[in-house]
Amino acid sequence: MIDEPGREPFAYPSLCDPERLRALARTGLTADPDPEMDDIAERVRRWLHVPIGLVSLVQAEQQILPGMSGLPEPWATKRATPLSHSFCREVVVAAAPLAVTDARADPVLRANPAIPELGIVAYVGVPLTDEDGGVLGALCAIDTAPRRWTPTHLDVLRDLARACSTELRLRLSRHDADRERTRRDELEHALRRSLERSRTLLTASQRFTDTSTVADVRDRVGELVSTELAPSYVGISLLGPNRRMQRVDDPAFPLGAEGLRPWANYDLSAVLPTATATREQRLVHYPDLRSFDADHPPGARRLVRDLGLQAVVAAPLPGDTHAVGAVVLGWAEPRTFAPSDLLMITTIAGYAAQALGRAELLQHRTTVAEQLQQAMLTNLPEVPGLRMAARYQPADSREHVGGDWYDAAALPSRDGRGTPVLAVSVGDIIGHTLQAATIMGQVRAMVRQAAWDLPDAPPSRTLTAFETASAGLHLDAAGTAVLAHLHRTAGPGWTMTWSNAGHPPPIVIAPDGRARLLAEHDFLFGFPSVSSLLRRDHRTEIEPGSLLFLYSDGLVEHRDRDLDVGTDRLLALLGRIHEREPAEIVDLAVDGLAPDSPDDVVAFAVRFLPDRGAGAVPRR
Repeated sequence: MIDEPGREPFAYPSLCDPERLRALARTGLTADPDPEMDDIAERVRRWLHVPIGLVSLVQAEQQILPGMSGLPEPWATKRATPLSHSFCREVVVAAAPLAVTDARADPVLRANPAIPELGIVAYVGVPLTDEDGGVLGALCAIDTAPRRWTPTHLDVLRDLARACSTELRLRLSRHDADRERTRRDELEHALRRSLERSRTLLTASQRFTDTSTVADVRDRVGELVSTELAPSYVGISLLGPNRRMQRVDDPAFPLGAEGLRPWANYDLSAVLPTATATREQRLVHYPDLRSFDADHPPGARRLVRDLGLQAVVAAPLPGDTHAVGAVVLGWAEPRTFAPSDLLMITTIAGYAAQALGRAELLQHRTTVAEQLQQAMLTNLPEVPGLRMAARYQPADSREHVGGDWYDAAALPSRDGRGTPVLAVSVGDIIGHTLQAATIMGQVRAMVRQAAWDLPDAPPSRTLTAFETASAGLHLDAAGTAVLAHLHRTAGPGWTMTWSNAGHPPPIVIAPDGRARLLAEHDFLFGFPSVSSLLRRDHRTEIEPGSLLFLYSDGLVEHRDRDLDVGTDRLLALLGRIHEREPAEIVDLAVDGLAPDSPDDVVAFAVRFLPDRGAGAVPRR
């Protein structure tokens, strides 16, 4: 547009068009010098033979000059002018070229303060456009004296403006590409985080399924340090009696400040994250110390600082009617918690709570089973001339029970004048479960009852009587057993009469360490196909100072070695330790030969003490 004296001032609203302003921002150009823009401004100055060349971008409140050549100070340093000083705004608003020979005589521009302050007299400007044709600014040539612009001047300026617009569009494209790349990276990051969260939850759900104790649950929660959450501190506090919160000890997080009173055991009303989460049954989270301090008293603030934490989350462990405690996670740096993070923590706390409930039930079951087992096993009697000890180890570590037994009972004499007898037995019910333990309890009691009813009968008769009763009552009990009667002789020694129903042979160690394997045995009990066969009794003399050792096959039989090898190892061990106390002998035998036996283990040692006078009577 060449000199239109009747032109009215253009309105400014079009300068504030949001799309145009966003495009300006996307170029990344500011009032700072830009080498490419400065080069184009310099070419304008040289090719049009003018003192000033500018690349001007018109913003809502100012024009910036990322490309400039020949502009006087202070504007050369500022590289920006208010819109009141801008000729280029007219180009942007009109979206057309503007050429002015003498601005001092122009009815629109003559009042522009750029004339006296910048020395602008003659002006020609061509629009700079984006990829959609929107005008972002102008490429302009300025003279400090009146000048008539020719069509050649405009053609040159248009060619340079076209090159400058191309550079602007490239920058817009790079910005858009960078933005899309950023969006893609953010999306990939979000997808990775989502995948990691899913993996964490899947791993947690799988890991918590194999927990059976509170310690197991504690360990699984502690493993969160290696997940996508990566807390630097993990703790669990459980609600106990009298509304007291008790921290669960964790070897992975040794007790420090939180192990001292009042932090290890505190009232549910305490102002602590775990107590609040448990009491109010809601998740509480603090992204930094400032937010934590706002809700907690000085003591709690000191605790968090002593632990080196700046961000904390506590999630309740939900129970049937109320929270049973809380899990707390801490980080050494401030952390912003996304809703997905809090959801994941809440979900993991739910898994932990379910596992704790299961652990409580299993613990109750284990306690009952242990009590049942102890009730079914014998408290060994005190017998003059003998010292006894027994050790029992179940194969099923979950149940703490099994089908093996040991027993010792003083039997009565029919006429009250006969030689007192001590009946000792070990046995093995087929199976290693609570069901086997239940059957074992009945079998042991029935064998003892049969021995009591037949005190003068040999062990074989007692075993036969038990088998007859078991079959008649449909007990369905099957296994092995050794039943022995220990008689005090008129001299200094003892006589042992025994019957073996398919059980590992008893061992007698003489005072000098010589071992005898009492290998005579008959068939197992509980099998109808052999029930018609007669059982036999065997007899041996035992001198004072000897050791009788009874055991079950779990002590000597293992998958990776032959039974004879296990028996030889036992004989060798007993030869070395036979002079020790029975309690020590059974512990050394079980711990040394069968620490992880897949079968139930019984070890029963009887020491025949040196004679201190004949006629001693077992105490029942």
